[in-house]
Amino acid sequence: MAVEQEMAQIYPPDAEELSQYLPETDCGQCGFADCLAFAEALITGRTVPSKCPELDQEWVGTLASILALDKDPIPYNVMMEQEPCTLLEINNPVTGSPVLITSNFRETVRIMKGILQETSTSAFLLPVFTHGYSVDNAVHERMFKATEVWKGLKENAVEAKAGRNVMIIPGLAEKERNAIRQMTGWEVMVGPVSGFLVPLFLLGNRDAFR
Repeated sequence: MAVEQEMAQIYPPDAEELSQYLPETDCGQCGFADCLAFAEALITGRTVPSKCPELDQEWVGTLASILALDKDPIPYNVMMEQEPCTLLEINNPVTGSPVLITSNFRETVRIMKGILQETSTSAFLLPVFTHGYSVDNAVHERMFKATEVWKGLKENAVEAKAGRNVMIIPGLAEKERNAIRQMTGWEVMVGPVSGFLVPLFLLGNRDAFR
């Protein structure tokens, strides 16, 4: 008799979250009533990003890559498997490329690496020590600590490699923003709750990384 495996969610974006990265002109030229309806159609596979005339080719390509990513939940039996807290350089980042902070849960790191690689997003990705908790659980258990972020930045000489002191923390860790800013002295931007939307967040804020 097969035993059903309990699964943990990985926060795929919903239509409302995705619509925040669309032009929000509600022009109807895509064939849908508004951008929210278009976002819902994208998620359910009833249309494609190129149907929006307001999106340039970079946004269309990035959005299409995000929609094609595997968003299946992960089994609970891998929870708390840890990844080394070593700075990862995804798609050959250069001075000025964004610095993304995440937890050191192995599956979280794997998923974020996949998102960045498949969308051709260049970034520094820093897993910080959370005892292997995923970001949501680390925040809940008070394991997403400013001291660990500071330690990860120092041990990996991140400022020297990135050439600036601006980081992006997960949206799920927003309440830790002030503590992290005060501890590290870095500017702290809060990214989206869904890691799948990080490439679009970076496109929308690219002037901050020039």
